[in-house]
Amino acid sequence: MRSQDQKKQVRRQKVNDDETGHSKLKAKIEEWLEAEGISYTNVADFNSHFHIQVNLKNVCIHIQESKVRRGVLVVQGVLSPSELQLDKLEQVKPEDKRSLFLSLFAILDKSEYLFMLQEDFSSKSWLRIHRTLYVEDLTRSSLLNEMKDLNTKFVNMNYALNEALGSLVPVSKDLPIYS
Repeated sequence: MRSQDQKKQVRRQKVNDDETGHSKLKAKIEEWLEAEGISYTNVADFNSHFHIQVNLKNVCIHIQESKVRRGVLVVQGVLSPSELQLDKLEQVKPEDKRSLFLSLFAILDKSEYLFMLQEDFSSKSWLRIHRTLYVEDLTRSSLLNEMKDLNTKFVNMNYALNEALGSLVPVSKDLPIYS
């Protein structure tokens, strides 16, 4: 039978091995990003072993290994409307905003991606889409493809929002808006 000290030592070694594994995964991902010339920053996140914010041209991608789901990497994009889009949205009737929200919700891929879409367009995380990848299957190509696919989805959503805003009739400045 193991003594208490031996059990504590085994637990400490397991924790050290886990931390080394998370550090190695993070280092590998950072190496891949650097090799592709993609800029990133590390984000403090109590809920994750590591959290990397990747700055793509059209969207910010977050890569994190959650402390809750072992062996899973979350690749998430976040979209906020631009100042110009927000200005146009302020001129739209509330019922038209609701209709716009429902039309954008309808075009999201609900079968493959997890997402959160908020009806409040002014939210800093108006749209979040994420994909989970299993760490054991992770390759440079799979990670970069997921990032590229998320970027494409956000570009398409942004085009859809701009197109919809262009077709909506602004509220007259002379008439009050009633909710």
